[in-house]
Amino acid sequence: MSRRRPEEGLGKAGPCAEVWRTPRGGGGIGELAMSGLGRLFGKGKKEKGPTPEEAIQKLKETEKILIKKQEFLEQKIQQELQTAKKYGTKNKRAALQALRRKKRFEQQLAQTDGTLSTLEFQREAIENATTNAEVLRTMELAAQGMKKAYQDMWVGYSPLPVGHP
Repeated sequence: MSRRRPEEGLGKAGPCAEVWRTPRGGGGIGELAMSGLGRLFGKGKKEKGPTPEEAIQKLKETEKILIKKQEFLEQKIQQELQTAKKYGTKNKRAALQALRRKKRFEQQLAQTDGTLSTLEFQREAIENATTNAEVLRTMELAAQGMKKAYQDMWVGYSPLPVGHP
């Protein structure tokens, strides 16, 4: 069992991190700095995700690819069915192999269908969220406009009659 010992070293880790050295000379930054606490408290890089429009576009592209894959799999299923019928009782082994391939293609098709449904659901959810965000922005602008209109209405108002000293 190798024992580790702390050594002082600031390096890139900063003054709070301890550098641990093993008897063989290996080592690195202590567990505190490695645990990601810096990222948790905002010191890590924040990566911006794609915009809703980019995400929707990528989902549409992926849907097109999956639809092509579906068509391909359906074609392969038909081919294997024809192969199985062609061999029928003449060559049972080849017919059974064709049916196994057909079954495998059907499983892939079912998985592709599920993935396609998930992508469609995600795309619709993003579109709905985008629409809702736009509606909320519009409502906020309308509320600000009404507030401004009421302020303008009361600015010129004087409770005293005109010509009163």
